[in-house]
Amino acid sequence: MSQLFAIIFRYRVFLLFVFLEFVAAGLVVNNNSYQRSIVLSSSNTFVGGIYNTTSNISQYFNLTEVNEGLLDENAILRKQIELLQIGESTDSLKTTAKEHITNLFYGMSDTVAYDFIPARVINNSMYRSANYITLNKGRKDGIVEGMGLMTKEGVVGQVKTVSDHFSTCYSLLHRDMNVSSELKRTGDLCTVKWDTQDPATASVNYLPLHLDINVGDTITTSGFNTVYPEGVMLGVVSEASRVPSERFWLVTIDVSVDFSKLHHVYVTKSLFRAEKDSLEQIAEE
Repeated sequence: MSQLFAIIFRYRVFLLFVFLEFVAAGLVVNNNSYQRSIVLSSSNTFVGGIYNTTSNISQYFNLTEVNEGLLDENAILRKQIELLQIGESTDSLKTTAKEHITNLFYGMSDTVAYDFIPARVINNSMYRSANYITLNKGRKDGIVEGMGLMTKEGVVGQVKTVSDHFSTCYSLLHRDMNVSSELKRTGDLCTVKWDTQDPATASVNYLPLHLDINVGDTITTSGFNTVYPEGVMLGVVSEASRVPSERFWLVTIDVSVDFSKLHHVYVTKSLFRAEKDSLEQIAEE
């Protein structure tokens, strides 16, 4: 121990210099948005590279499960293609097939179209109060901040920061995530927020007491923003109770996505996002 103190004392000036350099760098980053963005982008790339390597290893041991999920999705797509082909001779079947494809790729809205960028999950936290997901796709793949994440089971999260090759995203299991939603059976608007501390459940807020809410009701996205298409699953009501002192129902849902088995996602890209946002900005002026 005495030798350690002797070494520290001997190099005290150099160590003090290094410490002050770190303090100065921290002040520069914290007080300048440009430098802060560079540091965040660089750290995102470095950490993303590490996650990508570890994910490649773990992905090898989950190939069977991943392939089963992809086979399920392919089966759904093949069925829709067959419906569309059959529908060429039958107008009603053709309409049904088009509705299936529209619902899958564009949500329930005819006015907001979406493109989907497939990505692989290379890191995923579940048991913190602020959970994040890292993807192996970034700016060069067309991903930008604010895009949504989903699977065929439902909503997963939203893109937070992007580097050239990686993206860090808010998980649905994040204390700051609020998803514009609706009670599918009635169309009443609400908000889904994760405040249960349980990765399998979430809360539904702002459903007024005059509504009739039942266990088993479905909560989906509202489509009121350009993050997710309308009608994407969020979960199924597992508990619903009235409290006299509250203005709204206390509702808990079982989230539709199993985050412990999350391997691939689709990043949602609204084709009309810029147009919609600019129009709404003009209206607010």
